[in-house]
Amino acid sequence: MTACAREVGYQTLCRIELRSTHSDDAVSSHAVSSLEARDRNLVTEIVYGTLRWRGWLDHILQSSVSRPWESLDPRLAIVLRMSLYQISRMDRVPAHAAVNDAVEIAKKRLNRGPAGFVNGVLRSLLRKQPWSEPAFQRDCPMWARASLPRWLWERWEGRFGTDRALEYSISLNRPPHTAVRGANRGLSRKDLPFDQSTLIPSELVPGAYLVQAGKHLTEEAKWHAMDEASQLIPHLLGTIDGARIWDACAAPGGKSAILHDNCGPSGLVVSSDVDPARVSLLRERLDSFCLRRADVLVADARRPFPFRMGFDAVLADVPCSGLGTIRRNPEIKWRVQPEHLREQSLRQRQILDCVAGAVRIGGMLLYSTCSTEPEENELVVAGFLDSHPEFRLQRPAYPKGIEPWLDPIGAFRSFPDARLWDGFFAALMLRTA
Repeated sequence: MTACAREVGYQTLCRIELRSTHSDDAVSSHAVSSLEARDRNLVTEIVYGTLRWRGWLDHILQSSVSRPWESLDPRLAIVLRMSLYQISRMDRVPAHAAVNDAVEIAKKRLNRGPAGFVNGVLRSLLRKQPWSEPAFQRDCPMWARASLPRWLWERWEGRFGTDRALEYSISLNRPPHTAVRGANRGLSRKDLPFDQSTLIPSELVPGAYLVQAGKHLTEEAKWHAMDEASQLIPHLLGTIDGARIWDACAAPGGKSAILHDNCGPSGLVVSSDVDPARVSLLRERLDSFCLRRADVLVADARRPFPFRMGFDAVLADVPCSGLGTIRRNPEIKWRVQPEHLREQSLRQRQILDCVAGAVRIGGMLLYSTCSTEPEENELVVAGFLDSHPEFRLQRPAYPKGIEPWLDPIGAFRSFPDARLWDGFFAALMLRTA
């Protein structure tokens, strides 16, 4: 069945790289989930490993083919990348089997000409193994060693310095820690049973559990996968019984569910998003997770807010580049371009300007992204505060133990190389007038 697994791995990578499918959606497809556990794990490793190490793999392959690498059929490049990943970075994979299966995939999906090319390139690499030579490490450009697009490496090198940028970039190629929270409508969160041999309660995020390495949940329906840092964001508002809260960019709904828990049965959480299809999924999720009816609507947070009342708190977990989630979604580093950061920052500022008016005097505005980049984080907040003197930064006091994760201005940052979580930024602002 391993040959079948490699075929599924190839098809999955094609969906991700050629159709812009998200990696987590592609790996959760029926084609993957219907495989036996051993082959399913192989597909997952091939897909995520190839995406994480694509820059390093491409550097080796570029010097091993006689034609310009960019001129290759993208499907041919995918076969070569995934096969090189197996023979160079997976210890327990028989190298010759990986090459043979690559040739068969090329015959089936491309034709005999490319199949011969694949055979020649991979067998030459298998014989020479240039990555094991001392000269390779010496001559390998830093962006390839970090497995980043060149523009992103240069940005991080300029920001952090070479050694720190390399350490950080390589840390993103480690698999993330899987975190979950209770998703059982019939039970109180605090009473939800958990298997202590599989789940470890987070010492920082209330209600979050970390899945022990190598373990699998036996009752997945009771749990919702959600990154630990993502779960933390709503807790920055504290437990505010009876509060009225607007989650202005709420899909897919995990943060809204936590807000429901934190404001208690007498509180009100309104959850909105701009995309009707995402709102439909948001409503389904909240109906499953929340112990009371969820108020959900379609609304564009870049337009005047559709409410007459003021809210005690507004959460603007805005759309962003997603560069803080590279460990979990490695395809993002190959999709995002520098101009996307500028485009996102304009949209983020529009959202903040619009939702701010829905915060009552004495209420809180919580801005967050899953990005590590200043254009989407502190620069957006600074620009907002310059034009909205009625708001000021508030240093979060919740959850307990948050202090080490706050920067000098009091903003929350979850850098991914400090812990196996995603990179989030959040700034809490108090309306004073």
